[in-house]
Amino acid sequence: MVSAIVLGVVQGVAEFLPISSSGHLAIGQALLGVDPSVGGLKLNVLLHAGTLLAVLVVFRRDLWGLITALAPSAGPSNARARVVAIVAGSSPLVLALVPAVEHTIVQIERSMVAVGIALLCTAAMLGLSHRADPPDDPPELAPTLKGALLIGLAQVIAIIPGISRSGSTIAAGLGLGMGRERAARFSFLLSVPAVGAATLKTGLEFAASPNSTGGELLPYVAGFFASFVVGLASLTGLLRLIRRFGMLPFVPYLIAVGLLSVWMAR
Repeated sequence: MVSAIVLGVVQGVAEFLPISSSGHLAIGQALLGVDPSVGGLKLNVLLHAGTLLAVLVVFRRDLWGLITALAPSAGPSNARARVVAIVAGSSPLVLALVPAVEHTIVQIERSMVAVGIALLCTAAMLGLSHRADPPDDPPELAPTLKGALLIGLAQVIAIIPGISRSGSTIAAGLGLGMGRERAARFSFLLSVPAVGAATLKTGLEFAASPNSTGGELLPYVAGFFASFVVGLASLTGLLRLIRRFGMLPFVPYLIAVGLLSVWMAR
């Protein structure tokens, strides 16, 4: 259970900061001796569910606005345009359903060299997307369909452990000319369908497992709550940090952790 709580804290911090929660979980699992193929992947998804709940809490007003925009009586609005953009941005996720993808992800998680290289790629994305004077556009403004699709493709790339989901999608938004807060808000709203679907799939598989017991479930629950509580704090802090500094401050850290990951493989 201690390992699950530790990984939950790691997930809560790393999910929203553009430093790759999957990469940090892979390193944490390696240090704690957790096998990704034996419960590790299931734990990862449930830890993501905890941070998903944090997103639902922090962005509850945005999400309620998107829900009400779907009512038949609601006319055309920017909220409805955001819903369309989220659907468009989520569509590339079908690529993650290609057979053997899950097996490949587990194999990458076991390779500290691969994780380290991916972390260095994330650092490069953040550095290249940085703009000293970004536009101050309304954060609720929806991206174009083309822009939403490109951000969605960045989200698919982030299934690789070490590629930050928030980092890649926010960097894509910045590269498309979006303001910092606008890109960040769309990135986190885009995470809701992706993480929600993965959580539902894993939850159904866990419930259907004949070997599921209360004792086995307890560490997952502990990790879930740890990721939720820490995730609330880190998400709130990140939004403030991005508005003021952007994501450039995370580049040196990612380079250091990426090199450490490669060194661990020696």
